[in-house]
Amino acid sequence: MSSSVLREMRKARGMTQKEVASAIGVPQSTYCLIEHGKRPADWKTVQRICDLFQVEHDHLFVPKRFAVRKS
Repeated sequence: MSSSVLREMRKARGMTQKEVASAIGVPQSTYCLIEHGKRPADWKTVQRICDLFQVEHDHLFVPKRFAVRKS
């Protein structure tokens, strides 16, 4: 995933990384790594991020930009 995509969506909603992390149920450090493309998210986390930002997963998570870790 392009780190700028998640960051832009988060900032457009006026949210901090801590707020997003809390909303999706992960530690802030984990969300930070996901946002910067340094850690893949499991499918449940992907779903929670998409639900929070009200987007389809294929809008954010495509193989060329981000690897989703299988549960």
